Order: sequence, then C-alpha cells, then structure tokens
Amino acid sequence: MEQYELYVFFLCLIVFVLLIALSAGCIYFIMKLSLRVIRGGLDDEQILADDAKKKSKKQNKYLKIANYAFSCTICLIFVLMFISSIWIRYTENSHCGTLPSFRVVQTGSMAQKHPSNAYLDQNHLDDQIQSFDLIQIEKLPDEMELELYDIVVYEVDGILLVHRIVEIQEPNAAHPDCRYFRLQGDAVEHPDRFPVLYEQMRGIYRGNRTPFIGSFILFMQSPPGWLCVLLIVTAMIVFPVLEKKMEKARMERLTILLASQNTQTHQEDEIEANGETYDD
Repeated sequence: MEQYELYVFFLCLIVFVLLIALSAGCIYFIMKLSLRVIRGGLDDEQILADDAKKKSKKQNKYLKIANYAFSCTICLIFVLMFISSIWIRYTENSHCGTLPSFRVVQTGSMAQKHPSNAYLDQNHLDDQIQSFDLIQIEKLPDEMELELYDIVVYEVDGILLVHRIVEIQEPNAAHPDCRYFRLQGDAVEHPDRFPVLYEQMRGIYRGNRTPFIGSFILFMQSPPGWLCVLLIVTAMIVFPVLEKKMEKARMERLTILLASQNTQTHQEDEIEANGETYDD
C-alpha cells in the first residue's frame, strides 16, 4: 500500500470510527426508548395484535429463515467481492499462469476505433474494450507464437496497459535474441513510442470481458470500499442481536399481558359463580 493510500485509509478510518460512535449512540438511545415503551405498556395493543396474527407459526418461521438467508447471502456476496477485488489488485502485476486472471481496464484507449486505424475494419477487429470493463487474461503463448493484432497486457514504468500488437519486428542484427512488438490502442492515432519486449507482457486477452463491473471492483479496492464492507458486515451482525433483544422484551410483556387477562377472566368467572349461588 502506497503512502497516499495509507493516508486515505487512516482518514477514512477516523471518519468511520466517528460515524460508528454517532450511530451507536443513536441506536442505544432508540433502543432504550423502545424498551421503555414496551415495558411501560404503551405498546400493549400492538403486541396483542401481533400475537393474534401469529396463527401460522410455520409461515412466520419460514419468513424468518428466508430473511436470515437473504441477509447472509448479501453479506457473503460483499465479502466475496471484497476478497476478489483485493486478489485482483495484488496479482495484476504478476504474469498470468495456468489459471486465468482478471484486470480492470481504467482507460478508454481501446474503447473505440480511431478513423486513422484502417487495419481495424480491414481485419474485422471488433473486440474493443470499454473503460471499467473487467477482462479475463490468459497465459501468454510463447514469444514466437504471438501474432499481429493480438491484444496483450504489458507493463511500462510500473503501469499496466492493454493494447493491440500492430507491428512485429523479427530478430535482426539490432536485436538478435528477441522480437520487438509495437503496440497501439484502437482509439489512439499513433502507436506507443517505444517497442515492447516479451518480458514486459503479463498475459493475453482473448475476448472475455464483463462490462462496467470494474468500477465496483475499483471501489472495493480502495480504503472507502474496505470500510464499507466492514460497515455492512457489522450491521449484519449487530441488527439481528438488537432485533432479538426487542423480541425478548415483547415476549416478556406478552406473558405479563396474557397472565393479567387470565387472572381477570378467572375473577369474572368467580364473580359470576358467586352471583348464581347468591340467587339460589
């Protein structure tokens, strides 16, 4: 992690802690007020009405299971996306091995056909890549197997680029041991200034891409994205605990209400029985 990223991370962490503290204070106040309302009897009618609606216990049980499964699924998706984004981030500079890897395209140099690049239409090269596409990168073939118009991922001064091979210089007196590759973006008028060596290449693109999902992955790779995932996971853990505590308070109050109703009914029965005995 670079120095700037560390600065952004700690800044976001401070803001996150402050927001958590403020949210925790608000939740505690609301929770305390809600418990006071329940225990004070101000919510008795709603508690009794909810109890009357619970005729189908199986339906309520299935609904709770469905809600729990949905929450767990959402949480799992975010965690998996977070892990995937971090894995993509820290493997993007490595050479692609037997298994394919993925890269996020962050520029528009391959997004469209520049009018001056006539070879694109002449060879029916319609595999352009848009900004924020997630592309699948496969293992590089041998150096001598790379062909004209292949799209490769390569590194220049620590920056990864995705361009098309537009010229290949075979080994000659100037470079007898390797080929020189001239690369160019489809949307760019001129090729790259310097030729690219095979050693600079990381993988080859065969046309598999997922549009626009790269923007979400880039966000998940950033410190705000990390904190967002942490917030979501925390909420998934905390809110069921609070809901369980509220449900426990309602059940305790419901028990008191039912006991009070039973006592009142018993007293009315006794009064009625005593009245009939007196009349006799």
